[in-house]
Amino acid sequence: MARKKDSITTSKLLTRIREAGTVEEATSYHEKTADPAFNDALYRMMQERDLTAKDMIRLSRIDRSSFYHILSGVKAPGRNMVLRIGFCLNASLTEMNQLLRLAGWSGLYAKVRRDAALIFSIQQHYSMDQVNDLLIEAGEEPLF
Repeated sequence: MARKKDSITTSKLLTRIREAGTVEEATSYHEKTADPAFNDALYRMMQERDLTAKDMIRLSRIDRSSFYHILSGVKAPGRNMVLRIGFCLNASLTEMNQLLRLAGWSGLYAKVRRDAALIFSIQQHYSMDQVNDLLIEAGEEPLF
C-alpha cells in the first residue's frame, strides 16, 4: 500500500518548484509520496463504515461483477459510478473529491451547475436516490 502524503500546502509546494534547479528537485516531493489506489481507498472507507461489498452493491446498484472488478483494481470506475459509491458511503466533500481524483476524474467544482447540486447534496447528507431525484428535477444528468 502506498505511503500517506506529508501535509504540505500548495503554495509551499509551488515555492519549492520555483526554487528548484532541476526537474528532479521540482518533482522530488511527488516521487517520495504516492496516493493510494482508488480501490485501496474504497476498501478502507468501507471498513471504516462497516460496509461489505454486498452492502455496497445493494446500495449503489452497481452490477455485482463490475463492483468486484472495481474493488480489486481490475476496472476503473466512471465518474458517475464513483459518485454513486461516494453517496452510498455518505462521503464528505473532501472524501468524495479524493475518490474522484484517485479514480482519475476531476473533483467537484462549484462553478459547474451539476457539481454545485452534488456538493449541496453532500452537505445535506442526501441518499443516492435523493441526489438522483434532485439532479433530474434540476434538468441535470442523473447518477443512474
